[in-house]
Amino acid sequence: MCWRTPLAFTTLLVTIATAPAAAQAKSDAGDTREVQAYRLTMAKLNQLNQAMADLHRQRDADPEYQRLLSKKKELAALSEKNEPTEADRERMDRLEAEIAEAEQAGDVSEDKDQSLSALAQRMAADARIAGALKRANLAPREAATMQLALFQVAFAVGLLETGSIKEIPKDVSPENVKFYQANRAAIDALTVLRERDD
Repeated sequence: MCWRTPLAFTTLLVTIATAPAAAQAKSDAGDTREVQAYRLTMAKLNQLNQAMADLHRQRDADPEYQRLLSKKKELAALSEKNEPTEADRERMDRLEAEIAEAEQAGDVSEDKDQSLSALAQRMAADARIAGALKRANLAPREAATMQLALFQVAFAVGLLETGSIKEIPKDVSPENVKFYQANRAAIDALTVLRERDD
């Protein structure tokens, strides 16, 4: 079973987080309203964090993932050589190709349907994700909605703090902005939610 990179659950959710404009364009107005209406709470964020931590543990115990890490370490070590041999360069080329292939095997970024329903269906279809969510007492759709709401509010707060925008965007919940600002330290402490890549 191939792990999506860096993590199956994270990839499904971060696909929309890293390209919000594309996701918004491919989702309907109902999705936008649903995300805006979703109210973030620390209890729910803790559940999401628990599910993602569960998936991190599963991934870290997977021999295939360990092989991928080993290849990355070997590539890094070869890349640091001052004068790599021809054999080193050939090995680096092979490692780069193998790493790229492994990382693209489960990539969902090309999926055209970025609606909440489609994201929830993809999460429910992956036994590892579905199991982690069930153990955290979260439904796939709520997990997708919560992650997108969290990303939206964090992005909006960042823009407000830098002065890039003067008002909360109309598609972002003012209540979630207040919640995020009031609970920033506790949210930052949820390290699994903050890990975007390994």
